[in-house]
Amino acid sequence: MKNRLFLSLAALTLSATAMAQQPKTGTISIIPRVGLSMSTLPNDEIIAVDDIDTPLSSRYRTTFIGGVDIDYQFLPNYSVTLGAYYAQHGCNYKNSQVQNSTTSSSTSGTGYSDLSTQLDYINIPLTLNAYIAPGLAVKAGVQMGLALSGKLKYTMTKYTKNDDGEFAPTQPEEVSQKLNNTMKSVCFSIPVGLSYEFSNVIIDARYHFGLTPVQQIGDYKGPKNRVFTISAGYRFAL
Repeated sequence: MKNRLFLSLAALTLSATAMAQQPKTGTISIIPRVGLSMSTLPNDEIIAVDDIDTPLSSRYRTTFIGGVDIDYQFLPNYSVTLGAYYAQHGCNYKNSQVQNSTTSSSTSGTGYSDLSTQLDYINIPLTLNAYIAPGLAVKAGVQMGLALSGKLKYTMTKYTKNDDGEFAPTQPEEVSQKLNNTMKSVCFSIPVGLSYEFSNVIIDARYHFGLTPVQQIGDYKGPKNRVFTISAGYRFAL
């Protein structure tokens, strides 16, 4: 019984290993993929103007990515991949409430919610993939991001609160400010990560270290993208 169980487990392991084999040397593949992006802009702040000018620090923003890779297996354990992706980066900020004026009977102010910097790119990564086990690869490379558009979005609600604590908000107003004039047209980053392939399905996780700022206003250079992506793709060998 033990021998049968051992043989069954061995057969299952060999089968899984065979299904996880990387492509043969010389293979060119097309790999469409979709996934999620979690991005932030470290040290970026929005200033809520009130008596103490409250800074609102950046937080991670989760969005969509999608695109395609072309992969060339040039050695048994090495391949190079060139990709093109549509990606949404940027960050979110915490909600804020700014007091505008105070009288003897009431206080008026403005609330800000759903604040986010939204940056759209076409990213072009070039990565080297080194297989350290069947189907398992570590990867690193360089990525060029072509800026498409950028905006700062938030919802603004003015309010009045009297001494009895009664709160009277106005109709919320959605505001969108374009950032295209301040965005750098090209930015660069270094992606590093891991991927695992099983039956032509590839799960890929990467962290992108921004090298160049996303904005420049006069002498001020803005923050750099920091992005974590996870995606799933399917290999079509040509």
